[in-house]
Amino acid sequence: MVDVDLNVEGQLVTRVCFDAALTILTSGDCELRVETDSILKTPAGDLVRFDPESPAAAAIHLAQLVRDSVALADVGNGGNLEVTFESGAQLIVAPHAEYEAWGLVGPNGRRVTCLPGGEIAFWGERGSS
Repeated sequence: MVDVDLNVEGQLVTRVCFDAALTILTSGDCELRVETDSILKTPAGDLVRFDPESPAAAAIHLAQLVRDSVALADVGNGGNLEVTFESGAQLIVAPHAEYEAWGLVGPNGRRVTCLPGGEIAFWGERGSS
């Protein structure tokens, strides 16, 4: 079991950016970067699959995360990331066999990354729950 506290609960989403990845910035100076195919569960319960390089139909839903608060951010066995927001939206990112699926950069140089295959790597301060 992976014991990881990403320390983002209660933080407000301040910006959602699209480039070669999906980047979510928070009020606590955290930056979550998603680099592989993912799923967004909307507050209405719809599942929207998207490629971060071209989020297409998911972009409108992802943009609605701005000013939403993070209720829970959980790293499961094998590197699965689930971020639940106060609105009920949920971002689900599975590990990738060949690429880094997601990474979080926080204050004081803290960095958590899902390496290829799902192994979790830490740099700087490591939080645990």
